[in-house]
Amino acid sequence: MVRRAVGAAARRDGERPGHACLDVRGTPAAHPPHTVAFWRRRRALETLVHRWDAELALGTPGPLDTELAGDGVAEVFDTLAPRQIVRGRAAAPTYALRLYATDTGVSWTYGPGAPVATLAAPAERLLLTLWGRLPANGCAWEGDREAGMRMLGTALVP
Repeated sequence: MVRRAVGAAARRDGERPGHACLDVRGTPAAHPPHTVAFWRRRRALETLVHRWDAELALGTPGPLDTELAGDGVAEVFDTLAPRQIVRGRAAAPTYALRLYATDTGVSWTYGPGAPVATLAAPAERLLLTLWGRLPANGCAWEGDREAGMRMLGTALVP
């Protein structure tokens, strides 16, 4: 599976933007959808990351569910990063970065054009890297690592 950038959001190739927080012009909308499904997803993914934080504080972080971690990576690109742009906390990307989950085979591309770099790791590692819990230097890089690190250094998440 491949997710591809649309405006500032990411989606799977061939899908319509759907609930990717885009307005009718294809630009990020002012807010995420206020549906039960949205909030169930948001709470599950928030709990996943904070559970890892609590376990780390005890010195024993357990593994994250692979499928849920992959959905967390998708959420960063389809909901959180576009919201950061709308709120003025981040600028829209000027180039693309590809993330590839080595354990699920799913990839996401965030930003316009062909990716300048690819970051590859298990979905858990990608999610924790996007949330600033783990450094990106523990992942495999292809392409312009410096540009990729600059993008990861932006406010993709609140």
